[in-house]
Amino acid sequence: FCTKTDVLRRGDLAYPDRPRRPEDSMLRASFVLLALSCAAPLLSLAEPLRFAGDDGCPYLCPGTPQRPGYLVEALSQVLREPPHFDSLPWPRAVQMVRDGHRDGLVGAYGLDGLRVGSEPIGWVGLAFYAQGYVNNPRFEAWRSQAGDDDLHLQVLGGERVLPRNLQKLLLGRIDVLLEDRDIIEHYLEHHPQLAGQIRRAGELPGRQPLHVGLSPHLPEVDARLAELDEGLRQLRREGTLKVLGERYRLSFE
Repeated sequence: FCTKTDVLRRGDLAYPDRPRRPEDSMLRASFVLLALSCAAPLLSLAEPLRFAGDDGCPYLCPGTPQRPGYLVEALSQVLREPPHFDSLPWPRAVQMVRDGHRDGLVGAYGLDGLRVGSEPIGWVGLAFYAQGYVNNPRFEAWRSQAGDDDLHLQVLGGERVLPRNLQKLLLGRIDVLLEDRDIIEHYLEHHPQLAGQIRRAGELPGRQPLHVGLSPHLPEVDARLAELDEGLRQLRREGTLKVLGERYRLSFE
């Protein structure tokens, strides 16, 4: 710790009119440098960011600390201070970031009310999934000619969203599931009992850029966004993001 006694000599206070000696100037310069070195960590130290996101491997995998997820590993390399991650139901995570109770949202795309930089952290491909042994004529008709008024869109949030949606699909309560291709393929790979029961039935064209959204209430949010963008650009130039993607079987090419 640095105090005033580190940078002020007692003799200077007691004898202000005493003639200055050359060594006094050298001592003052040394003490000034000492004071600046003590203050420098306070200027460069940034509080770790607190992120929220939905439990969705291979992006965020709280159940496997040795492989915490692509987004966790990427952001841990981008930011100066290792961030904290909370796995929360998606609607709650979004609201907490918008309200300033968390600093950022991992896995955001197309969300209002968040500050998003220009550099994506990845890309998302969305695909349709249907029952593996059933040809659904309603879905086939919609896929060939969109606009079937008999089809209804249902958005499900809360805990364990993917297992619940897959269960509804298998029970015939929904005809088709639209989901992140990498998330559902990862889930099916780790649940071999579902093999053959669920099939990919098509994909949306193109890919959505995947961003990290920051809360508008975050202090110095513009500086944080600039740091985030520059860090992602550097990792992309170095090929680090590509290596991390391959580690989690993600392809961003």
